[in-house]
Amino acid sequence: MKKIFLMTVLAAILTCGCQNEVQEINSLDDLKNARIGVWQTSAYELRAREVLPNAEYIYFYTISDMVQNLLQHKIDAFVLGKGYADNIKSEGIDVKYLTQSLGDVPLSYAFTKNERGQKICSQMNEYLAKIEASDEFEELKNKWFTGDEKSKIFQKKVLTGENGTLKICTEGGSPPFIYLREGEIVGYEIELLNNFCAAYGYNYEVKIGDFVTTLLDVSTGKCDIAINAIEKLPEREKKLFLSNPNYTEQAVAIINSESSSLFKVADRVKNSLIFESRWKMILDGARITLFITIGAIIFGTLLGLALYILYREKISFVNKILDITYRTLQGLPTMVLMLFFYYVVFGNVEISPIFTAVIVFSIVLSISVFVMLKSGAESISKGQMEAALSLGFSERQAFIKFILPQIIRNYFLSYRLSLNVILLETSIVGYISVKDLTKMADLIRARTYDAFVPIITIAIVYLLLSKLLMFVTDKISQRIDPKNRSREKI
Repeated sequence: MKKIFLMTVLAAILTCGCQNEVQEINSLDDLKNARIGVWQTSAYELRAREVLPNAEYIYFYTISDMVQNLLQHKIDAFVLGKGYADNIKSEGIDVKYLTQSLGDVPLSYAFTKNERGQKICSQMNEYLAKIEASDEFEELKNKWFTGDEKSKIFQKKVLTGENGTLKICTEGGSPPFIYLREGEIVGYEIELLNNFCAAYGYNYEVKIGDFVTTLLDVSTGKCDIAINAIEKLPEREKKLFLSNPNYTEQAVAIINSESSSLFKVADRVKNSLIFESRWKMILDGARITLFITIGAIIFGTLLGLALYILYREKISFVNKILDITYRTLQGLPTMVLMLFFYYVVFGNVEISPIFTAVIVFSIVLSISVFVMLKSGAESISKGQMEAALSLGFSERQAFIKFILPQIIRNYFLSYRLSLNVILLETSIVGYISVKDLTKMADLIRARTYDAFVPIITIAIVYLLLSKLLMFVTDKISQRIDPKNRSREKI
């Protein structure tokens, strides 16, 4: 009876006890003491605080997170631009926005603060001034901000590229400004930039990453232009050149509609995976994740083995450097190490972010391999090494032929776990503009404003990849176990 009572109480909590009381909101006055979602330190937050200084502000990193929290009544409203709000509604999400504006938010392109960046920024300002009153400019705005998705056709102009190629970086998850559709970057800002490049003889290439690293890429010169509906803020103008506004958003409070509800599961699966063949994005992300993982396993294992063989040479200063290095790297989060290599070590080097990720995870795995080998060698009787030396083997030959096989057999389980950790930790590579499995799920969430299906999908894919890795390594483990081999094979 006690178990039945506890289960009943738990069910009651899950079904109704966790729901917050829904407040009716008809005007900004109803939000004076409400819970409002915002992007931290954004112009939208500043506009909201000016009008609603006593509200409780809750910070989010993505629009999708704001939408989910609003639909689940964890917040009462969130503040964004009217263009975003219209796009959310066009995706079938039951939200609305208050007609009272919280103020205007000018949006710009960001350029590297150097001579080249200043030149391109000046050209962009010149171009925006030319087309400001043109019918073409108004048609572009109307297409991306008022039409349905079928009418939003990216009309690419022929680019000659005689003046070079511009490196563009973006988060790629801010519809209708810029977003990924069927594997192609589209949106108001990228089409406007395409027209600019056609007028000024440029070509361009696009790199997708996290919003923060997008701005860092531009400030450090890895990219020429950042595109992501970037708000003009004094702090950003200290580090970047910001163009004249390419669009002026109207900040509005977005709230639940009277009939607010989540999609049915079948509709959510269709919208997140089937529509626009978004399942292909998951496959592409899984391919990149696998590439990074396999590369890190190969190079990390070889590097760890090479470092330990070097360590066994017993060169005093080399061993001290290796000891200090591996102890230092063991105390650093992988994310910090990855950002350090991307922005500091390879700050002025043209290298693919994918290969940067492979290098970083190879180093992380090599430290684990080095420590395993070091601990394993110390646990084996010194008499075995002395016996091998007495038979005429060199110390290195004795280690490779007699000591190393025992270490591999004794520490292979720990090694397998390290490989699985590497696979799962690749989920952070989206921060350096790698479109891995997790980043692809984020891009899908940015389009559908639904976190459930993309997160469940990548969780399943990660689980399958992990099971595959464990299956392969289990087969290797069986082959190296002497119990599973005949005396002749040994």
